[in-house]
Amino acid sequence: MIIHAPKRLLMLAALLCTTMPSLASEPMQPAPPISCKKPEYPERAQKAEAEGITVLGFLVRADGTVRDTVVLSSTGSRDLDRAAELALSRCLFERVAKVDDAVDLWVRMVYVWHLTDDDYLLRAKHKTAVAAGNGNVAARYHLSLLLSTTAKTDADREKALVVLRSAAELGHAHAQYDLGQRYEKGEGVTVDPDEALRWYRKSAAQDDPLAKQRLTLGILGS
Repeated sequence: MIIHAPKRLLMLAALLCTTMPSLASEPMQPAPPISCKKPEYPERAQKAEAEGITVLGFLVRADGTVRDTVVLSSTGSRDLDRAAELALSRCLFERVAKVDDAVDLWVRMVYVWHLTDDDYLLRAKHKTAVAAGNGNVAARYHLSLLLSTTAKTDADREKALVVLRSAAELGHAHAQYDLGQRYEKGEGVTVDPDEALRWYRKSAAQDDPLAKQRLTLGILGS
């Protein structure tokens, strides 16, 4: 769902809902929130021209309400991350699951913040690339998200994958989960369940909730 704001200093926000991939069976189908109010761009973040992508994990109860939240990747702005976390944690989700209703399930949501005069997130990419070049692994993963979100060509998508892989190899837990998804689903790479499992295990070893859930449900093995 993409929301265009009518005024220059308001946001263009993209809300993407993703859940676990699968090979043999689907424990939870991707389902957008039934009821959800979009976050408001914080005034302080607007003035600072803060932009970026917040990746959130929501632990969803059987009734569709959110029990717990975690920021899996930050924009670099606490104001933006907090606004996304607070607003979206109030969403009501539709759970289409083949697991026990008593089991709470993690769902990933990605919220893209940017001002309407910067459709390609150029400011955010520049700032994040500088931080990544200085050895900030979290910034490197964030850069991969920015590059992937704004990619227009195969070359752009390949660049995003290269940066994602480097972040995963340098030990970013959710980058490792993302790379595992790529190998499971064949996104930019050849489908390779063994490689997917290897990256999921690395991510789970660092307590990434999506990766731990992916393994706990036993679809790819343990």
